[in-house]
Amino acid sequence: FWLAPTLTYQIVFPRTSHVRFWKVVSLLLRFIAACAIFFFLTAQVITPNLQSLVKDLETTNGKFTVPILAEYGFRLMIATCYCWLLVFYAYFHVYLNLFAEILTFGDRVFYKDWWNSSDVSSYWRLWNTPVHYWLVRHVYFPCVRFGMGKTLATLTVFFISAVAHEVLISVPFHMIRPWAYLGMMGQVPLVWLTKWLT
Repeated sequence: FWLAPTLTYQIVFPRTSHVRFWKVVSLLLRFIAACAIFFFLTAQVITPNLQSLVKDLETTNGKFTVPILAEYGFRLMIATCYCWLLVFYAYFHVYLNLFAEILTFGDRVFYKDWWNSSDVSSYWRLWNTPVHYWLVRHVYFPCVRFGMGKTLATLTVFFISAVAHEVLISVPFHMIRPWAYLGMMGQVPLVWLTKWLT
């Protein structure tokens, strides 16, 4: 179970009949290619721009100015978007499918069409289905059974997710900052706003 690409434990999972060797090779090659492109973008675009940003900030005594923010924001915008998409592809499409193939795990729905989301709520439900299913099963439904309303149960899910994101970022980087927590909790008003707009 620890290597299975799921977070929700079940006694029986859907299984495939056998491991397809060429599928494993194909997934490994795609994973290597995605990592290579990611490291290329990091080394050739992101790192030099960040080093240049540090030099520019040294000339202004560490003060951010609008021209500096705009210039480096635009310089880094496309590369960081590509890196985010590459990490998403490498992990959710390739890595999880690779382990699913090796373990003959039949359920291969690791994400749905989040790029077609019309509101923030559907984006959060679709982009990471293993975590979504876990949060629904182990946080949302118990809150509803406990007597909470759907809105409070949803707020509790976002709170648990925000705390988990903060821990996942703070612990490896050895610094406690509230940015991941605030970023996740900031999604709650966006959920209500986009539902109201649609």
